[in-house]
Amino acid sequence: MIATTKIEGSAVARTHVKAVALSVTAVLLISSLLQITAPYSKGIGLIWDTLFHFDSANYQHLITHLTYLPRLAVALLCGFALAVAGCVMQFVLRNPIASPTTLGVAAGAELGMVLGLLLTPTSVAVPLFIPAFIGGCLATGLVFALSSTRGFSPLHMVLAGMVVSLFLGSLNTMLLMLHEQQLTSVFVWGAGVLNQNDWSSVQVLLSLIAIPTLLLLVLQRPLSALQFGDNVATSLGVNIKQIKLLCLSLAIFITAAVVSEVGLIGFVGIVAPAIARLLGVRSLAKQILTSGLIGSLILLIVDLVIQPFSGYGGELLPTGAMTALLGAPFLLWLLQRTKLQSDLKSRNEHIEQYKRANTAKTLIAMSLVLAVTCLIALTVGKNQFGWSIEIHESLFELRTPRVLVALLAGIGLAFAGTIIQRISNNPMASPEVLGISSGAALALVLGTLWGNSIGREEQMLLGTLGATSVTAVVWLMGRKHNFAPTQTLLTGIALSAGLDALLRITMSSGNENATALLTWLSGSTYLVATQDVVLLAVGVTMVGAISLSLNRWIELINLGEVTTSSLGMNTTTVRLALLLLVAALTTLCTIVIGPLSFIGLLAPHMARSLHQYRAIPQMLTAALLGANIMVAADWIGRTLWFPWQFPAGLLASLLGGGYFLYLMRK
Repeated sequence: MIATTKIEGSAVARTHVKAVALSVTAVLLISSLLQITAPYSKGIGLIWDTLFHFDSANYQHLITHLTYLPRLAVALLCGFALAVAGCVMQFVLRNPIASPTTLGVAAGAELGMVLGLLLTPTSVAVPLFIPAFIGGCLATGLVFALSSTRGFSPLHMVLAGMVVSLFLGSLNTMLLMLHEQQLTSVFVWGAGVLNQNDWSSVQVLLSLIAIPTLLLLVLQRPLSALQFGDNVATSLGVNIKQIKLLCLSLAIFITAAVVSEVGLIGFVGIVAPAIARLLGVRSLAKQILTSGLIGSLILLIVDLVIQPFSGYGGELLPTGAMTALLGAPFLLWLLQRTKLQSDLKSRNEHIEQYKRANTAKTLIAMSLVLAVTCLIALTVGKNQFGWSIEIHESLFELRTPRVLVALLAGIGLAFAGTIIQRISNNPMASPEVLGISSGAALALVLGTLWGNSIGREEQMLLGTLGATSVTAVVWLMGRKHNFAPTQTLLTGIALSAGLDALLRITMSSGNENATALLTWLSGSTYLVATQDVVLLAVGVTMVGAISLSLNRWIELINLGEVTTSSLGMNTTTVRLALLLLVAALTTLCTIVIGPLSFIGLLAPHMARSLHQYRAIPQMLTAALLGANIMVAADWIGRTLWFPWQFPAGLLASLLGGGYFLYLMRK
């Protein structure tokens, strides 16, 4: 007994030492940053004089009072709010990786606000947090609907939330591209900007955050009962459904308030509560307040760090995107550290669902459909007089490269998706979802922005390096969890979130290549040339042929680790070799059309729905289906909004994202 007491006392002492050390470090760091970032390089002295000896005739005091100090206050309030929301979500859902970002609440709030801006008449003054709150509620409802079939399990709920975030993010991108004039500033603002010109945002946020937080503290006693389990909480007289619904609504309201004022700020809600728990804070009320304090400090430090690098007004580098860029690695670390059971298994097919289908007939039918689709894409279009069927050599020269590139990219991504689903035994895996496309795109974005004009050889090298790096990360993290499906998917989605953050930063940087990058990242075939067709044709043919020749490996590895090992196969080496093939195919397609498509997810499932279960029939059928979808998406994007054009990859991603959500509901 005495020994136990001593151990507990030493643990508490170590926790106190950690807390004090972190507090001192944070104070020193913030003081140093304030000294550097204060207006006119006057340091903390100017801030002190402005606060306690304000002189409206002094322009330095005026600038500090109207811009610098409100920005600091907004950073503190937003960090506190998101951390509190994340802490409550994690406690209610018993999920250590839940947050407004990972559950799709923030993305839903942003979409709701964008729709509010588009649909609300200019004569009607509606506070932006109302459509943001409605959007956040709808996103949360969708996450709950997707998770209900699996008992609201932690990992599946987060997976659903992050997929909803990706899908709603694609919808946001589509709206931004369709209403460019109205929503030009929304893209940068949506990345989370804290610039202020007065104290109005501080006043609004203070009221919208303080009241829900106080209510949460009032409700902390019945909420704390949930930690003993639903049965115990019910026996204590707690209405579980009501208390969970109320607390989640308050957390969503807080998130919506932040999003409506400053945009999307990611990962503070997951990082701050995790640090609070690591410091040994256990009671709910203390967790809420400590998480809020840590969140305030995190966002303040990030904002102060980026201010010297973001222009004179601090407007060129969004704070929210930087927190996401820093938070994505933290999520990867947390996924690696958290021992959560994966509940997403490969879907078991009933025996009666396996029907014998003639593969040759299926392939012939798909080939005929593809031929008709290509013919329509080459001959049918719109001009200033409406729909027309034209056969001109000049039109063929313009349209043929686009059609061929879309066709070949669909084949390559379908091959990659089929392979990765079979080797991971994971029905929801694809190069896009696992972040392999994001890795290739990230490397190309950095190469384009930091270098001069780079050719296809450099692009191939950069893309391969990026895709291989992400594949290595997925591989290393997958090995620790024995390639558990859900853990692997979350790893990929976290990596994709980091890329999205970098994209936001890129778009707000003012770089002349930024607009072209947005088009390319959306999956565009606008600027493809004959060399792109040749590159894809040679690459996809070679890597596809290698994949087909390795069909025995692909067939056997789907049987599981034990079976393959008993047959004499080195499963680790085979899985790594096949992952490298997937990385090569993904790189080829990403270089030409960008990272967005979801064809790698969609095509293998559609092939299985046509009763093609063996490796070679499934790969070939999926390839033809992927080609059909991409060619059709390119043609729709070219004609539907004429004279404007819409990226094929973005259309395909909306289709694939919707299908992904459908798969999660099954």
